[in-house]
Parts: sequence; C-alpha cells; structure tokens
Amino acid sequence: MEKNREEKEEIREEKTMPGTALPWLKQILLVILLTLVISVLVVQTYDINDVSMEPTFDPRGNRVLVFLAPYHLDHVPDHEDIVIIDSRVERKRTFLDKFLDSPLVSIIRGEQNEHLWVKRVIGLPGDKLEYEDGNVIRNGQVLEEDYVKGEMQSGFQSLEVPEDHIFVMGDNRNSSSDSRSIGPIPTENIQGRVILRFFPFDKITTY
Repeated sequence: MEKNREEKEEIREEKTMPGTALPWLKQILLVILLTLVISVLVVQTYDINDVSMEPTFDPRGNRVLVFLAPYHLDHVPDHEDIVIIDSRVERKRTFLDKFLDSPLVSIIRGEQNEHLWVKRVIGLPGDKLEYEDGNVIRNGQVLEEDYVKGEMQSGFQSLEVPEDHIFVMGDNRNSSSDSRSIGPIPTENIQGRVILRFFPFDKITTY
C-alpha cells in the first residue's frame, strides 16, 4: 500500500511540475522582451573609451545613458548636445539598423558597432558655419567652446547645414573623425542623445 501511495505521489509531482514551470517561463520571456524593447526604443547604455571627446569624456572609460525615443522620428537635437551617430552617411539608415545597433542586440550577435560615434552638435539645419584661425563661426558669431581640448588645427570649408542634417565634431578636435571628414549627418543617422554619465562614479554628470 505504501509503495502504491509513493508511486501515485511521484506521478502527481510529474504532472504538476510542467504546470508550475510554465508561468515562470512566461515571466522570464516577458522580462527579456520588455528589456529588448526598452533597449531598442527608449534608452541604451554605451561605453565611451576613445580620445575624440576629451576632455569631456575620459578615454580610460565612461558609461553613459542615451535617450533614443525622439530620434526614431528624426528629431533635431540642440546646439552643443552630445549625440551618438551612425557614421555610415553614404547609405540610408533603416529601423533595422537601429535595432541591430542596440548594445543588447550587439552583445547577442557578438558585434562591435565601430560605426557609431559620439560627437557634439555644432550646426543645425540652416546654420552657416565657417572656420577661421582655430575658431568655429556660426551664423556670424564666434563660438565660445570651453569644452574643446586645444586649438583646432584642421578646419573645414564654409558651408550651410542642409535640411534634415546636423554638423558634428569631437571635443578633441585634433584627434577626431567627424563632419569635417564625412560631411553633415542626416538626422535619421542619430541613434540618440547622451543624457547621463553614470560611470566613473566620481564623475556622474547629466547632459
């Protein structure tokens, strides 16, 4: 009798285990899905560890939070905003590109998004930009750029920023690839705007 009772209990446990595990599995999948959606559509974290944005960012490593949502609709940022851009300006950027450029998706794919650059917005659509004696002149006014490292040695030809484009440069002008080499950036190539540096902990800053 006791043996039969034990066998019945084992059968009951086998029947109830899948039923118990299924809700947990659904919750795990839901969390993964929500994390992916947030990473693609709302906010992302990025590592910044190159010299092109010195002295604003330390090349030894920074972790930043990037706000994405408005830029899915080709939102135009403000002057001096720090943005993540897709430097492949020769091709049309699609929503699939934005999905694949998500740090979470990149980790899953084992890819490094070297085409994503962090730069500062210097010119907006319609701005007239000039270079003279190491200075940037925007719409006739010399910019006071206290965030720049050293005097800029490599300038650019005078231009008017086209519609639906921005002009970007790194803060370390003499060690930066930016709009001086690849031209104005289509607004559709903006991945997002840097809003917070949260690492190193002693340099937490909002932007």
